[in-house]
Amino acid sequence: MGGKLAAILALVLLWGCMTAGRDFPVAPVKSIQQNVTTQRDVFGYFGEPYRRGLDSGYETWTYAYHYYELGQLRDSKELYVVFNKDGTVRSYSFTSK
Repeated sequence: MGGKLAAILALVLLWGCMTAGRDFPVAPVKSIQQNVTTQRDVFGYFGEPYRRGLDSGYETWTYAYHYYELGQLRDSKELYVVFNKDGTVRSYSFTSK
């Protein structure tokens, strides 16, 4: 019985879809301006970040979305934002597939 369940689970994983992260809009990325756009603006555009962290003492927010279908990456986008101490955008990078 356990072998059948494992085989069914493997089949579902191979044929199914999977997402990681949370989808977010791309259009507002063009609105981001260094030393002008604030954390509040970024939160308003994209919502809660997928990850928060520090980069050389500066707060970072990461937005990520990855969509897999049949075990292959079909859609991917990531936005990485570094904030100045005053809460404005220090730098950012955006990548997509």
